[in-house]
Amino acid sequence: MKALVLRKPKDLVLADIPRPRLTEEYHALIRVEACGICGSDLRYWAGENPWSLHTLGRHLDNPPNMVMGHEFTGVVTQVNSSQFDNLLGKRVGVQAFRSCGVCNLCQSGHENLCKDTIHIGHAQGWGAMEFYPGAYAEYCIAFADLLHPIPEHITFAEAALRDILGVAVHAAGRSHIDPDTTILCIGGGPAGLSIAQVARAREARHIFISDPSPLAHRVIAQFPDFVCLDPRTQPLRDAIGARTCGAIFDTVGTAETMSESLSLLAETGTYVNLAVHDTQLTLNPTTLGSERTITTSSNALYRDEREAHQLISSGAVDMRSMITHRFPLDDFQEAFDLLLRDPKEAYKVVFEMGQ
Repeated sequence: MKALVLRKPKDLVLADIPRPRLTEEYHALIRVEACGICGSDLRYWAGENPWSLHTLGRHLDNPPNMVMGHEFTGVVTQVNSSQFDNLLGKRVGVQAFRSCGVCNLCQSGHENLCKDTIHIGHAQGWGAMEFYPGAYAEYCIAFADLLHPIPEHITFAEAALRDILGVAVHAAGRSHIDPDTTILCIGGGPAGLSIAQVARAREARHIFISDPSPLAHRVIAQFPDFVCLDPRTQPLRDAIGARTCGAIFDTVGTAETMSESLSLLAETGTYVNLAVHDTQLTLNPTTLGSERTITTSSNALYRDEREAHQLISSGAVDMRSMITHRFPLDDFQEAFDLLLRDPKEAYKVVFEMGQ
């Protein structure tokens, strides 16, 4: 089958590799129909390991021959147990991770931090393999008991963004959101816009998104409930007001964005970092007075994935408007080039295998 293989950092090639073998009772084989390029994939391409940074708090080198891609949907073509026969031929979204279920973190409801997670598209938890499974491919392995049937009115492409929406649902849950909470998303990319949509679904009325990119502004303009700010033209404290934000979600994660966020955080407010980098920070403890909180958000819980699926299925969020480019797998170089340029020339890119 055709697959994009990351042989080493910045060395991504289209290759012919074997289809994944189903070795566990809960394994299923998916004919991939759509797969989004996630921001974390760009970090893997560059040699980072965002999963280990967020989950373990340290860098782990990535193995060679990773097939990336974890935001995906498709059709079930094979199962490894008769108990899952009902899934054959079904259109499904795929939960890309499976935690061990027995460690202290899993048992206490923190399966998103399980160190023994098996992750599709991240090479995590599979042991030594010739090619690590991911959905930048014609076929991909999946977990049959962790699939989400897609309603007929939802396209493969928009349902593929359930993964990033699950991350947004989890991030929103790391803070307190109610109708009176002022929300600020630092970074107006797909993660920030997904968080804003979750906040809106939870009835927050005052939602700001900060991003300098004209492309991000054009996409966010399709969502009239959100106020999109350009930090290059107006300081955020002038636009929003100092110490007024009850929840700030930082998808950029630099020392500068963290410092600015803390200056905008209201009493009892929460700053949530979704982009953990290996960098030094200088923090004045007085910025945390009045019970302000700094926290991070890592991955998603199983229930976050289910909620994200329901939000898409019900139409409570609009993922389709976030997609600016669609490519067949053969055109991967153009797809990555658009996202790697500075500034980016694509907002959300989806590979559509049927094209």
